[in-house]
Amino acid sequence: MRKKIVAGNWKMNKNREETTRLISELKTAIQKSEAEVIIAPTFVNLAESLGELKGSFIQVSAQNMHFAESGAYTGEISADMLKSIGVSTVILGHSERRAYFGEDDALLAKKVDAALKAGMRIIFCFGEELDQRKSGDHFKVVESQLKNALFHLKGDAWKNIVLAYEPVWAIGTGETASPEQAQEMHAFIR
Repeated sequence: MRKKIVAGNWKMNKNREETTRLISELKTAIQKSEAEVIIAPTFVNLAESLGELKGSFIQVSAQNMHFAESGAYTGEISADMLKSIGVSTVILGHSERRAYFGEDDALLAKKVDAALKAGMRIIFCFGEELDQRKSGDHFKVVESQLKNALFHLKGDAWKNIVLAYEPVWAIGTGETASPEQAQEMHAFIR
């Protein structure tokens, strides 16, 4: 049976006080879960979130990371920096990173390699836009995203990758992905 994962990406939301309050509410509301529960707060709140969740089953993930180990990359965060505070999971390939920051499959492959080299687990996001879905290119787009960013990996690397299908066309558009559409894509991916 596949493991169930519920992950919340907080994006660029929640200051320190709001983060602490939401974590407290989550710990109270979710005493146990059959699913793996992961939160992805902002970078500035990662360390504090880890402290707040010490002893909890709720895990903390980073929202992104750079492919380089170090260097002149102002504002970027390396895998080593994340690992040094106790973060071992990172979200890569999110549609917003692709759309707003021009992250393409080649760059994502470098980030994937860097995360795996550091022993991190990756939540790899991928999915098609509305025009790609409507034109019938959705399978081709998803196949390309996965092949170009991940298919260079050796078999054992896959145990550290969580595939997160994200139908971009269903985010804030008023359109909704049906369970059948999601299952159809999951079957294609498998």
